Amino acid sequence: MDISTEILIMIFLLMLAITFGHFLKKSGHKYLQESGLTVILGMIAGGILKMLSVEDYMTKLSTHFSNLFMILLLPPIIFESGYNMNKKPFFKNFGTVLAYSFLGTFIAIFTSSILFYYIGQTSLSPVFTWKESFAFGSLISATDPVSVLALFKEIDANINLYAIVFGESIFNDAISIVMYETVIMAGSGDKTLTQEIFGSVMQFALVFIGSLLIGAVSALLIAFILKR
Repeated sequence: MDISTEILIMIFLLMLAITFGHFLKKSGHKYLQESGLTVILGMIAGGILKMLSVEDYMTKLSTHFSNLFMILLLPPIIFESGYNMNKKPFFKNFGTVLAYSFLGTFIAIFTSSILFYYIGQTSLSPVFTWKESFAFGSLISATDPVSVLALFKEIDANINLYAIVFGESIFNDAISIVMYETVIMAGSGDKTLTQEIFGSVMQFALVFIGSLLIGAVSALLIAFILKR
């Protein structure tokens, strides 16, 4: 199958998830949220592709979906969240948000990576290197509390609690992505351990601060245009 067919299938699955999610929300179901329904639909679609023995196609589909998500879908989602955000409680709790985002995410990354590495030394799991362990830890440490935030809206939770959870979920994605890219690029040359650590820290700081500045400038420019 060509790329256009794969994109059509991805769009079909997205529209299917949106449609079923709308009817689920309209029905007032208490035990299943839209994100859970999306996971179930993804499992069914993956199972069907698995039974059709199209592993190569599934790999290509996953690659194209990740590119499509990062380039086309994720920016509008973040823009919409920030545009409709209640700004006063967010900036009021900005210090707490940063503490949870940076410190909490780094604790989660290092804890999960170390556990993953040492579990790999047992018979319960294949052996993984430190680099592979930290790459995996970076990927799974950025949690997205979509269902939690949806539930907060439904029960009219405290606005400060909502702002903290929402803000942390935004920043930890960026930290996780930058950390993953930094880990992947580490060990590519003949450097000492000290040089690798220093280079990784500098690479992380450069990418994160650069991305933050680009995002801030773009946001201010768009805000100025929309205001005028």
